[in-house]
Amino acid sequence: MDSHTLLTLWILAAVGLCSCQDEFLLDGPLNRTVGGNVVFTLIHPPSTPPSKITWISPSNIEIITTLDHAEKIHPDYNGRISLNKTTASLELSNLTPNDTGEYTLDISINSVPQQAKTSLTVFVNISNVRAEADQNELVEFNSSVTLTCSASGTLPSFRWFNGSTNVTGSDRVLLGYSNLTILNVTRYDDGPFKCEASNMFSDHMSSDVYLTIHYGPDSAVFSVTPDASNYSSGSDITLSCSSESKPAARFQWALNGTFLGREGKEIVLENVQTSQSGAYSCWAYNSKTQRYKTSSPTTITVIETIAGVAITRSGNTLIAGESSVNLTCDAQGFIVDREWTKDGKPLSLSNRTTFYEKNRTLSISPVETEDSGQYTCIVSNPVSSGRDDFELVVNLAPDPGVGVGGFPTWAIAVIVIAVLIVLVIPVILVLKKKGKICPPKSREAPAKDNSPMELNYADISHFQRKNVQRVDQGNGGNRETLYSGVRLPSSPAGPTSGQGPTYADINFQNNTAGMRATLGHGGNVGDQSTVYAAVKPKGQVSGKVQYIM
Repeated sequence: MDSHTLLTLWILAAVGLCSCQDEFLLDGPLNRTVGGNVVFTLIHPPSTPPSKITWISPSNIEIITTLDHAEKIHPDYNGRISLNKTTASLELSNLTPNDTGEYTLDISINSVPQQAKTSLTVFVNISNVRAEADQNELVEFNSSVTLTCSASGTLPSFRWFNGSTNVTGSDRVLLGYSNLTILNVTRYDDGPFKCEASNMFSDHMSSDVYLTIHYGPDSAVFSVTPDASNYSSGSDITLSCSSESKPAARFQWALNGTFLGREGKEIVLENVQTSQSGAYSCWAYNSKTQRYKTSSPTTITVIETIAGVAITRSGNTLIAGESSVNLTCDAQGFIVDREWTKDGKPLSLSNRTTFYEKNRTLSISPVETEDSGQYTCIVSNPVSSGRDDFELVVNLAPDPGVGVGGFPTWAIAVIVIAVLIVLVIPVILVLKKKGKICPPKSREAPAKDNSPMELNYADISHFQRKNVQRVDQGNGGNRETLYSGVRLPSSPAGPTSGQGPTYADINFQNNTAGMRATLGHGGNVGDQSTVYAAVKPKGQVSGKVQYIM
């Protein structure tokens, strides 16, 4: 190889080495915000100051050009740029969105031209973030909705939230760049939804978006208050129905499948009667979803309460061993059960005791004395009960020698005769006194001159004995007057004029005991049934009779 060739190769290698070392790159791409500053710099600044520097804008305007010591600045960039002529770095201030784009640097070092490029993005901060739905009223399982997010600013990106939960995609939830689509919405998709818009330098959240999702009615739930299997006639029953629904469901009521013409989530059946028994149900209706739901039927049984329980008996006087008797228990109302007791204990059946007509009638044949007692009939149904008592008396068969009440026949005859005497004799005496029959004849006592002396009957009234005190009783007494026999003393002389009254033993008829008294004598002073009266001869009657009780 000759010397000329070797020289050529050396020069090329030297130039290539210099080119590699002097190759330059600009830092970038660069991102800045509006109003900020940016500095375009070479990654490897030149070791020798360039003889020529030119910066070109994205719109192909020569921002600044320097040649040796001379420079030229475009009017649009006056006051906004600063050039480092040693490193060729350019600072651009007061950035605007129009400054976004690709920048080019042309330099010349030792008359060797070189070029580098970089890009700048000037970001506008995020603002005016809005979320909207294409419809706000939807029906569950029937409707779909699309929400769209918009924002001002540079290169916004979007995220969706349901409440505080980040929304992720699924078969039913579709996410686009700025859209959210929900297919076949459910009641839980009502929101609030909001979107977040952001870029490298700012972010902002939209206001909430609510969706109105109509749903239901779900299954209708029926309830009864009070909760019971059976209800007594005349009671009040409250029926309630509920169902999940939006808007709130309207309720109608039916009995045995027939609408009652009553609406509302609660109705009251007042003073219910047996005719209102049956299967009740409620219907829930949503006017937005156009859907119905019916509750399961609930049976309400109204039972007539027990009233007027009464026991009736057949036959008359019951004689042990001879008579039979039927006790029949009746009542008003719905009767489910009848129970009989005797003297508070359950009635046991025997060969003489039989029940008929589902315990309505108790038959005892023949009756015995041990069947006497208190019989009770208890009538009941699931909601009420009632009872009645009946006293049954069984008599012994009469003894031929014994009258009514166990008295001997002869004793009954004596009592009857005595009663007749007590009732008849006083009447006769009253009539005699009044002179209507057999006027009383006076009795004359022989005087000393053997002249007759008349005696008057004394009026004697029964008067209650008080502490053995002496009592004066005149004629015309205000109690029943009893007339008693008066007997003169046996002295043949008889009473004389001026003598004291002759005392006679006078017995009165005991009206209280119903027995007739007999005449006593003076010795019966201690006899409580004897009255001692003063009797004067006719002409000396004082009209006053004294007696001691």
